[in-house]
Amino acid sequence: MAYTVKKLSTLSGVTVRTLHFYEEEGLLKPAYYGSNGYRYYEEKELLQLQQILFFKELGFTIKQLKKVLGKSDFDQLSALYSHKKSLQQEWERIGTLLKTIDKTINHYQGIKNMNDQEIFDGFTISLVQKAKEDAPYFTAEEIVLSSVRNPLKNREDLKARGGKAYYQAIIDAVHPIFEQLARCIERGLKPSSYEVQGIIRKHHELSNQIHEATKEVYEAMALLYKEHPGYQKQLDPFHPDLAAFMSEGMQIFAIRELK
Repeated sequence: MAYTVKKLSTLSGVTVRTLHFYEEEGLLKPAYYGSNGYRYYEEKELLQLQQILFFKELGFTIKQLKKVLGKSDFDQLSALYSHKKSLQQEWERIGTLLKTIDKTINHYQGIKNMNDQEIFDGFTISLVQKAKEDAPYFTAEEIVLSSVRNPLKNREDLKARGGKAYYQAIIDAVHPIFEQLARCIERGLKPSSYEVQGIIRKHHELSNQIHEATKEVYEAMALLYKEHPGYQKQLDPFHPDLAAFMSEGMQIFAIRELK
């Protein structure tokens, strides 16, 4: 069965914009183009997209993906066995952590005491390594988190502010900003352009409602959008280049407009 780019997007959960980006980067070419100019994808391309998503889940960058998938000797079956092994190891680690949580609950409730070693079951060296890799972001995150105005203290505080509606209001306000910036990228505008900086100003105004968005805080946010995988993941659905583009625009705005 052949899928148009729109149907493939619906099937896979990958945005049309991202599928186009993968084509531009040489990662996922359509099986063929119809006489109507539409892209069509078949089973081979669906399996290729699956490989891309597996590697993305494992933290591979686009540059790394191109290097791995572009190899002439790339073996999809071997890659699947590798993915399976990685996921099994992660599943086993999560299972151990769940057991550690249960043991800790029992320990606090006085049902059964843990020994010292059990306290750290499941916290493998991989987590320590990840912490080291994330270290450059800690300071920036601390700056951003410490700048939150009237931070939520507990569930009752969240309920008083409207619960899910509180967060939905923020999402409804910021998503149009991300969409506008994504269109600016597609139009070839620079982060320093008047139009982009006008949109960044809206983002700063929104940020300032939640944070004390001083120059230092806004520059810290920009760093997180540029380099922290968790922040980048929020923007990838809008455009694969949005995180870097927005970060540069925020830095320019902070230098020009904030003191």
